[in-house]
Amino acid sequence: MIIGVMSDTHGNLRLMHQIADIMKAIHHVDLIIHVGDDYEDAQTLRSAGHNVRMVPGLWCDAYNDPRVPNRIVLELDNLSISAAHAEKDLRASELAATIVLTGHTHVATIEKAGRSVHLNPGHLKHPTLDRGQRPSFAIIDTQPESVNIAVFETDGALRMSQSFSRAALA
Repeated sequence: MIIGVMSDTHGNLRLMHQIADIMKAIHHVDLIIHVGDDYEDAQTLRSAGHNVRMVPGLWCDAYNDPRVPNRIVLELDNLSISAAHAEKDLRASELAATIVLTGHTHVATIEKAGRSVHLNPGHLKHPTLDRGQRPSFAIIDTQPESVNIAVFETDGALRMSQSFSRAALA
C-alpha cells in the first residue's frame, strides 16, 4: 500500500492540489492523509475525488468542534497508523502505533522512537520557505517485509528517506 502524507497547507489550495496530483500520478498513492491546518483544505481534496483521511489543525474551527475528531487511528496493511496535527493530541497508546503522523512544526522529520516511526511531512503553506523550511510531503510505501518512508521536495527531489523492517516495528 502507498500512502501520501501532507500537512500545513494553510489555504494554499493550488500547491496542495498539485502535490495530491503528483502523489497519485507519480507515486500511485492509495490514500492521502492530511494532518491538519487546514481541515477545510483537506475537504477540497475529497471533493476533487481523492481518497483522503484528515484531522483538523490547532487553528481550524473544526479543531474545537466535538463532532470532528482531533486524532484518528487507522489499521492499514497490518500496520497501526495514528495521526493528529500536534503530538499533544495523541494518547500514549496512539504514540505507540506503528507509524505516528503529526504536522504543526512545518519541519519534515522521520524518527524511530522505540518500535514506532514518527513522521512529520513538513508543510505546503508557501511554495518557498516557511519557518525556514522548504515545502515538502511524504510517501509511505508498505512492503511485505519493510516500511519505506520518504520525504520529497515539491519539485520531486528526495529530501530524506528511511527503510524499516516490519519485524522491528510495533
